Amino acid sequence: MQVQTVSSRVPVPALESREPVPEPARDQIRLLLMQARHALATDPADAERCIAVAVRLLPQIDAPASEPKAFAAPAMQRGGLAPWQVLRIKALVEARLAGRISSAEMAAAARLSPSHFSRAFRISFGDAPKAYVNRRRIARSKTMMLDGGDSLAAIALACGLSDQAHFCRMFRRFEGMSPSVWRRLRGGAAEVAQTEADWPAAAAG
Repeated sequence: MQVQTVSSRVPVPALESREPVPEPARDQIRLLLMQARHALATDPADAERCIAVAVRLLPQIDAPASEPKAFAAPAMQRGGLAPWQVLRIKALVEARLAGRISSAEMAAAARLSPSHFSRAFRISFGDAPKAYVNRRRIARSKTMMLDGGDSLAAIALACGLSDQAHFCRMFRRFEGMSPSVWRRLRGGAAEVAQTEADWPAAAAG
């Protein structure tokens, strides 16, 4: 079933308003992210649109200090990122996996200095920002390998990696095997003319 377009599904409220966001609007953000997750395999463009709308809604959650308790964010992990910052970073990363994502951009999205952001990020995510982004790239590559017939070269580019050899090295580092072997073991789409022997550079990583 084809995913509906975002414009017909969730209206985007005016971004100038700084009034506390009612719970239904918060639910819209959660729904958008869920829809984006399900659309990744079948309609990546629609998934990115869902994430983009969610990102545009996020600043409104950062309501003034005088907001009622009903709209207050849950307690944050000591020394870590606030819940709204975690959600914003996750949305940014998912929307930008096909390209470059710097720690400075992530820190700016969380409205923190790079040094403060790096420490808080490790507490909240259990990883450095770069490691988390790479982990998400590998997770998306797995979805693409199982759900489609794209070549490893195409998957590498879609996941923000420079080429197939780079993808193979990183995948082996995370999974302990090449992506082509991982795909075959799980019955994913056949990789045309692709074996580990074709890519000796992968073994070097």
